[in-house]
Amino acid sequence: MPSLLEHTDRCVKCGLCLPHCPTYGKTRNEGESPRGRIALIEGLANGRLALSPRLEAHLDSCLSCRACENVCPSEVQYGTIIDAGRALIATQRPIRMHEKILGRLVTRKPLLRLGAWLLRVYQRSGLRRLVRGSGLLKLAGPTLNLTRLDTLLPPLPALHTLQEYYPARSLPGTEKRGDVALFTGCIASVMDTATLNAAIHMLTTCGYGVHVPRAQGCCGALHMHSGVPQQAHALAMQNLDAFSDLKIEAIISTASGCGAPLVEYSKIDENNEQLSKFSAKVHDISAFLTSISWPENITFAALHQRVAVHESCSLRHVLHQHTHPYTLLRKIPGIDLTPLPGNTQCCGAAGAYMITQPVLADALRNDKLTALKRSETQLLVTSNMGCALHIVAGLREAGQEIEVIHPVTLLARQLQNI
Repeated sequence: MPSLLEHTDRCVKCGLCLPHCPTYGKTRNEGESPRGRIALIEGLANGRLALSPRLEAHLDSCLSCRACENVCPSEVQYGTIIDAGRALIATQRPIRMHEKILGRLVTRKPLLRLGAWLLRVYQRSGLRRLVRGSGLLKLAGPTLNLTRLDTLLPPLPALHTLQEYYPARSLPGTEKRGDVALFTGCIASVMDTATLNAAIHMLTTCGYGVHVPRAQGCCGALHMHSGVPQQAHALAMQNLDAFSDLKIEAIISTASGCGAPLVEYSKIDENNEQLSKFSAKVHDISAFLTSISWPENITFAALHQRVAVHESCSLRHVLHQHTHPYTLLRKIPGIDLTPLPGNTQCCGAAGAYMITQPVLADALRNDKLTALKRSETQLLVTSNMGCALHIVAGLREAGQEIEVIHPVTLLARQLQNI
């Protein structure tokens, strides 16, 4: 495996990445560009630079969108470099409050479900209105911005435990084609059950049995991007064990922000052949559904509506599967699909970024809200739950009435006679 300095040495500082970097575009600060951050990490790694709050702030403000990788003529693996740089920093300072809370919450399912239940009570009981008026949300301080978290929190669905197996549906003209497994993740398992249920419905309708392993957990993306690769590796091994005994054709991910790290598990431990085999089986739900042959009896109700498509960074820059939602949704008669202008630029969600970097996150989101307003659409589809949460919160604040859903949810909604 190449060392960190071997990776940074590939960057020739040509600057072709600069027009594609969202943070450089907003700040025009060289320290907020890919080549600037690589130079800082290189200096830190070779001992020429000491860790400072300013240096760390430049690395913290990176979205890890990886738009720079797609235009780099030297094929610099920027995602690997920024993760390694943050891991280097993490060895030189204490773990931060938000890292502790997020790290523990997403890796402990009982705690996550308890938290989701309490938050639902908080929303439904009127307690939310009382707490907002009391000023209590401001007491936690800037390191744990509860006001920000409350703003981003969507209406939570009732807790629902998925079955461990959903058999293929016995429909006229449809035969069982095999089994797949569904990756439910951590936050999505309590906040985005509509998408998970829609994915199960479409897969079983197309003739696939769906396994949902109970032992699976967080994909590890938050930990990897926070500089804790050891915990990301532990989560990768947990998921490997959870799916290892299943006789399946594919592992289906509904959130591209989870699918991207799952596909790159082999990078965590290049000597582990089983992790490489696991990664090879991972498919985004839209990509999988467009790759199979469909039963002839499946039809969809017409939708005479303009639908904007948001292409998440993980789907576009990492998985390179951003065309599949368009292909999938064109099965719906009458639909008018349009790419959301500025799809090459990150929306600012970027995992925990929308919580820890609110100023830049909202500046990037505002570009999306402006584009949506100009597009005159009432429906936006996106393949990543984090992007949806961030954009919906912005729409709510701006008073824009636009529904935001996953492509597979829209597809399942339009399904006829099934």
